[in-house]
Amino acid sequence: MRITRDKTYNQFVPGIERQAACKSGDRVVFEVRDALFGMGRETFFQADAWPVGFSQVRANPCTGPLFVEGALPGDALEVKIHSVKCVGNGFFVVPNSGDAGPNTINKREYVEFETLDSGDLLEVNGKRVFSARPMIGVVGTATKGSKPWFATDAGDHGGNMVNNAIQAGAAVYLPVFIEGGYLGMGDVHAAMGDGEVFGQGVEIAADIEATITVVKDMNIKRPFVLTDDTLSVMAAADTMESACRLCVDDMSGLLAARYGLSPLDAAMAIALYGDLKVCQIVNAQKTMRMEMAIRRIEQFSCVS
Repeated sequence: MRITRDKTYNQFVPGIERQAACKSGDRVVFEVRDALFGMGRETFFQADAWPVGFSQVRANPCTGPLFVEGALPGDALEVKIHSVKCVGNGFFVVPNSGDAGPNTINKREYVEFETLDSGDLLEVNGKRVFSARPMIGVVGTATKGSKPWFATDAGDHGGNMVNNAIQAGAAVYLPVFIEGGYLGMGDVHAAMGDGEVFGQGVEIAADIEATITVVKDMNIKRPFVLTDDTLSVMAAADTMESACRLCVDDMSGLLAARYGLSPLDAAMAIALYGDLKVCQIVNAQKTMRMEMAIRRIEQFSCVS
């Protein structure tokens, strides 16, 4: 099934009207818009082109929400990402402290990129070619409270986590807080360094193909990501230090629940091989992740 780009919303809260429904195990294509609704150079810097409350009203549109049959509180949604195909041109706006060029406005440089058939990125004005690494910045489920969690926010439900581990080949596990889960995705970057230090990657529209599966009674507190060779836990909090502590706690819990490690072995694995990394530092909630190679976990694992 396919959920088209006109099915957009921006709050991960109960009560949002579902736009589609699927069964556990269905393969779904999410057509997603870029994070700023495709604003071109002509409108990006015009104040009157930005509606009041832009950061909450229109930024990071998500496609969905998708109701997943059989998903109940305490379960998890496994989102197995098969492909992230960039669509059309993308852009990046970066501070420019040098000489103003033709695309410099208010000391910010608007750089446009074209997606080539090879998947690489062509800098439209400079004609340089850069490698692409498409990732999904926003993926989440509906929250359990009434707080208005916008798609610019990150929390235990996921949302604007901006984790570079969320790309083709990865499986994202998201907690289910209300029946159906209400899954949404958006904010694809064709390329972005860890930290999202200028507030953006290469913002671009995309088609995301994924298989959505209900995992019963998983009872996870926050999302995590699994690839063939890496486990990545992620957490958001008001400070990086608080998010780091949540990552350590979550990694310890997963090492016990999923791989059968004792508390001592979990602590040893984290101390020896856990890598703390920054997802993003630009939003109100800072997002961190801890990664660990599966082969390192298997050195401690009590199960085959």
